[in-house]
Amino acid sequence: MTSLPPNRAKTLKEAYRACDVKPLTGDDIARYYVDLSAVRNTVAIDDVSTDLDLQEPGEFNTFLFTGHRGCGKSTELKRIQSRWENEYRVIYIEFDRELDAYDAEYTDLYLLFINKVADDLTKLRLKFDPKLLESFESWFKDITQ
Repeated sequence: MTSLPPNRAKTLKEAYRACDVKPLTGDDIARYYVDLSAVRNTVAIDDVSTDLDLQEPGEFNTFLFTGHRGCGKSTELKRIQSRWENEYRVIYIEFDRELDAYDAEYTDLYLLFINKVADDLTKLRLKFDPKLLESFESWFKDITQ
């Protein structure tokens, strides 16, 4: 018979504090990831890879992942990222680390995205196409007025 550790959680709060609800990354994905496809609908996650696989250069797509905190959204996104990072340039942004969710406007998201893309281009020693940047600036002015 296995004995339980003396410091195990006795309340929901203690259990929550003992758990790390951060996304699995790197080697932890392989080590701790539990495949729940038998009991959870994973078609949407498979569809992301299918959609990416069928896209032609210059085509764009949008995916939305929703769910409660700790349900595995970020871990699944990290798995998708590791699957596709050799074929696509992946920019992973953790919204809650970048912005205050209680004091953010939708325009803050656009600025965050464009800033992260600019940072990534700088790392690659590339620059925005001037026409693309001008187009974004014009569009941003229109939506913020």
